[in-house]
Amino acid sequence: MIAGALLAGNTLRAIRTHAPAETPDLESAAGSAASASATTPANCITLGQILPRIAPPIAVQDLGNGTQRVTSAEGGYSVVFPSAWFAAANAIGITPQFGQLHATSYDLKTAPTPDPERWMQPPQVGISVDIQVWLNPDHEPLDRYAEHILIGPDQITRQPGTMTSIDGRPAYRFTINDEHRFQPADRPLVVTKQTRVVWVVQSGHPDRAIVAYATPGESALFPASERAISTMTITAPFVSQRPVVLQRDEVLRQWLYDKNGALIRGRRAEARLMTFTEANAAMTIGGGPPPSAGGPKPIQLLRLDHDPDDLYWVTAVSGPDLPQGRGGPRLGPPSTPPPTTWILGDMSATGQNTGPTAGQYSTQGSWPQNFDALPDRCR
Repeated sequence: MIAGALLAGNTLRAIRTHAPAETPDLESAAGSAASASATTPANCITLGQILPRIAPPIAVQDLGNGTQRVTSAEGGYSVVFPSAWFAAANAIGITPQFGQLHATSYDLKTAPTPDPERWMQPPQVGISVDIQVWLNPDHEPLDRYAEHILIGPDQITRQPGTMTSIDGRPAYRFTINDEHRFQPADRPLVVTKQTRVVWVVQSGHPDRAIVAYATPGESALFPASERAISTMTITAPFVSQRPVVLQRDEVLRQWLYDKNGALIRGRRAEARLMTFTEANAAMTIGGGPPPSAGGPKPIQLLRLDHDPDDLYWVTAVSGPDLPQGRGGPRLGPPSTPPPTTWILGDMSATGQNTGPTAGQYSTQGSWPQNFDALPDRCR
């Protein structure tokens, strides 16, 4: 997610890990490093002492009338399905994703495996309903916001939709056309089509939208899905809080000392604490020149897979002997790559490491241009 749209070009490379190992004693080194700041910003003592307050998991309540209410406190919604349906925190069923719900009219454990040639469950199997939370940072009208929604690699077109309302909030309903093509070695091309019916609803959070979709729209159970989504209840999202467990001095220590604990002369490193959403935007823009006024904006992943209020460190490093980024295959004869001049990266400050991290490595300039304007929420 944070990987987003990384800046392109031969001088900037991206990876998704942070390599240097921890070494001791940052406090004395920060003042003596040739390129270090004159004063080292303090650790986040207050944020390190707050008590954890974590959103409860997906809750399922049997209503006793052949239906069940499924509630996502962090997603800010609840929805009523038939009791026989199955509900999980996400489609994969491994790590719960932020505010996500995957419900099916069939048991995923016993459902037939999709035919590789078609890669879509036929309508006779049943129907699935997915509910997700997406960012809407520019507060776009929902009908215009729908143009950003891409669900799956087989999506080819969107049918025009209509404005409606759900639980008294603005909503937009439209249809996606999916088409899967498979060319067998010994037979004609196999083309499979289906529709997804999508609802975009204004969340209880002003910067977010709730995106719900039913697949396939051709299923005989589609009316039950439509009834469930159109009667969905929208609530104020539960905001989790987690203490900072990785402090600023620990983050900077990784870059200011070598593996023997000696200060790296000429090395500069700074770290800013911000929310996951802010870090996502920062890494999407990257360390190159800011977007031109009136030009296209860098595209970040809008679907939220990680708590947007979780706290992340965004770190900038410059100076000698920085590691090389992992580039793609090089064409032509082997050559010595130019040295890395600065690195921009991010990492969880709360130990909630289910979210992605990213790194950008540059061979031009001495410092990431956009870093100094980033916020710092450390206290």
